[in-house]
Amino acid sequence: MSHLKTGYADILRLAIPVSAGTFMQFLVVLTDNYFLSRTSDVALNGAGNAGVMYITLAMIGAGFCNTGQILIARRVGEGRSHEALNILRTGICITAAAGVLLVALVHLVMACGFAGIFKDEATGVVFSEFMAVRRWGFIPSFMVMMLNAFFMGTARSRILMWAMVATGSVNIVGDALLIHGRWGLPALGAPGAATASLIAETTGLIVLAGNVFWHHGKQWSSTLWMSWEALRGWVKLATPMILQMTLTLGTWSMFFFLVEQVGVMELKVSHIARNFFMLAFVVAQGVQQTTRTFVSGLLGEGRRDDVIPVMRRLIVVNACGILLVAHGGLLYPGILASPFFEEPIGLAAAAKTLPVIFTAMMMYSVSSVLLSSVQGSGHTTPALVIELSALVAYTAVAIGVTLVEPQPVWRIWWVEWVYFSLIGVGCLVFLSRWEWRSKAV
Repeated sequence: MSHLKTGYADILRLAIPVSAGTFMQFLVVLTDNYFLSRTSDVALNGAGNAGVMYITLAMIGAGFCNTGQILIARRVGEGRSHEALNILRTGICITAAAGVLLVALVHLVMACGFAGIFKDEATGVVFSEFMAVRRWGFIPSFMVMMLNAFFMGTARSRILMWAMVATGSVNIVGDALLIHGRWGLPALGAPGAATASLIAETTGLIVLAGNVFWHHGKQWSSTLWMSWEALRGWVKLATPMILQMTLTLGTWSMFFFLVEQVGVMELKVSHIARNFFMLAFVVAQGVQQTTRTFVSGLLGEGRRDDVIPVMRRLIVVNACGILLVAHGGLLYPGILASPFFEEPIGLAAAAKTLPVIFTAMMMYSVSSVLLSSVQGSGHTTPALVIELSALVAYTAVAIGVTLVEPQPVWRIWWVEWVYFSLIGVGCLVFLSRWEWRSKAV
């Protein structure tokens, strides 16, 4: 059995392809917002809030698939690599079915007049038009998440980079063609961005599924399903993480709906700020997935004493990476925000907000590794408790600075400091006081 290598070069070898691919997702969101900001503030805000809601609901699939990654990495560490395809085959079917159910649920919610919660009616109309198309993406995106879990759990992340590059390229071209209309195609506005994203996600699914069948076609045809007992164990492990991730993104989604109550300009600044927060996500996504793979794999190999030193290396890599890509938020925020604003008031507000975001990013660089380590060890319930505690405080502060005593937008974003500091403290308390390295999954 080959042992998992844990040096800095090994961490980067696994994390960089995921981060490079995630960078394409960042470009996709940035391109969406650039084209939509050239359409109208209403188009940007309506599609932006719909996008946040989509990401929130997508956490149902992400939580299930992330625990699939933990199971796959643990089985590989235990020398039972043949079970990885069993987990993948079962997971693909479950996520596809979950995607179909979620499409139906969103359709029902929208039919009940959900868009009526918007203070600005025009923003609500764009929200509905965008979501009517975007909801279909749950089916391919959930299956892509499960394939991602397979490749990360088996420490083969390079194909993920190429799949995300293909996804991002298709989305950018689709935006250019469909939002404003090119090559004889109609100008669809915000629904055009949603259509481009759906086509792009389907492209990513084709790339990843093609790779699985190319390398494992013969094994796939003879692969067994997971036993009911094993599947129940997976669902038990996944439930806290699904709740945790859905509540986290749901609270963040709520944040943007609260900001919309303060004003249109504040919401636009917040969506632009969200774009630059994704720079941290670009790096952290690769490092977080790598953290879960390393922690679960090392525990599977019985190398408990190696876990803490690896966590330290992962934090260093995460902090340095985020500092490298996001330093502009501190040093030249006005230049970064200028392509999205023509009015000086909005540009000035964005320039004050981005340094706040930068500070939150650096806090995120530490807390994200700590939380992923708790998850990777199989302690998904304590991770949920830590997250819930932080979310309660986050929600209270967010309501206070938007509805109770509305603040300038850069002060509203101080809520991120509250959230990430509490996550970090909660994880440190758990990791220092509990014997968490003996968890079996």
